[in-house]
Amino acid sequence: MAFKTWRTGVHIQQDRVLAVCLTKERTGWNLRRWWQIPLDRGIIRDGQIIEPEQLVAALRTWSKVLPHHHRIFLAFPAARTLQKALPCPALNLRDSEQASWIASAMSRELEMAPDALCFDYVQDTLTRSFQVTAAQNKEVAALLTLANTLRLHVAAITPDAGALVNLLLLLQPPFHCAVWRDDRHWLWATRHQWGRKPLTEAAAVGDLAALLALKPEDMALFAADNLDPFTLVSRNLPPLPECGADFTVALALAMGDIVE
Repeated sequence: MAFKTWRTGVHIQQDRVLAVCLTKERTGWNLRRWWQIPLDRGIIRDGQIIEPEQLVAALRTWSKVLPHHHRIFLAFPAARTLQKALPCPALNLRDSEQASWIASAMSRELEMAPDALCFDYVQDTLTRSFQVTAAQNKEVAALLTLANTLRLHVAAITPDAGALVNLLLLLQPPFHCAVWRDDRHWLWATRHQWGRKPLTEAAAVGDLAALLALKPEDMALFAADNLDPFTLVSRNLPPLPECGADFTVALALAMGDIVE
């Protein structure tokens, strides 16, 4: 009998960890399990792991119930990333040369050593630029150390806002932007861009739409009084979370692309 890989999205927030397990079936997504694990104050601060040993202790029991065939998709806070458009150099570069060139350019831009940065990029042929997302290597390493300690099989580490595009792809028009918010920020994603905005700049989703040069009807807002992300799952097994919108990022992460 073949075992389906449990694709588990893990969203580490300031006061809790939310996780959702899905499997991909012919008919769509199948919900396997979900968890909400409380965290003591001070373990996470502004998206950074401050007390790694306490975080390991909080997640130890949860990690032991995952099956052997699992893949973990971890959220990385968009607030801890930098997005930058770098004009392509005049000469065509091979893939390995592109990575070296971008590392050098971002190092100069941020005045940091190249080995202190972790980055990903895509080439935009229309604007002849590299769209680069960078983070501090030590913060990515902290997540990998956490996963290794808990013996988790990490498939990807993805900016939390960037993961929302996975939900957008399942929505019907007129939606062009997936949106979620916590106590302080909006997270948003279109098919080609993603980001965050503080609530001080956009009090309502209509304000966010205006900042993004979109219309209010373009915005797919996942919230307690609006869209529930679990409605995008073909097969849900009760009980479901009281507020499904809280799990928006975790569920979106679990839908990330991977070759199994």
